[in-house]
Amino acid sequence: MKKALIMMAVAAVITVLTACNPTKELEANSLEINYTTLRNYFVNNYVDVSKEQHLYINSEEEFFNYFGHAAYMGNGGQPTQVNFKQQFVVAIVLPETNRETALNITDVRRNGDTIIIYYRENRGEKTSYTMVPWAAVALDKPTDARDFRFLYRKQ
Repeated sequence: MKKALIMMAVAAVITVLTACNPTKELEANSLEINYTTLRNYFVNNYVDVSKEQHLYINSEEEFFNYFGHAAYMGNGGQPTQVNFKQQFVVAIVLPETNRETALNITDVRRNGDTIIIYYRENRGEKTSYTMVPWAAVALDKPTDARDFRFLYRKQ
């Protein structure tokens, strides 16, 4: 009898914890948003990269406070253009690291006034240099979103 009560209590706690997860509820009722992945930029060397940053950028001036052009010759070498009259940028910048790191925004969704940005991070081998992993996307204006959630997705 005692064992059955403990099992029921554990089941009840698990049910409550999973049912009350606001992130799961937010995700379940969300809609996909079109976005453009930004390429061929770098994080400026005067940006504080000691901690992870989640950025909402609404102007070209603010954007270039964080990022610079990293163009190269050949196909796909030009930086992605952002029209700040019609778009805004959300970005994630990770702390500086000496490991090969790929950071990708995998999906952007919306639920009411909340925009959910899903991202993945793949870490590789140690390198002889440091890098600042980052990812950014441009989204269409106008938006009445007041909350931006960055959610890490494991592989």
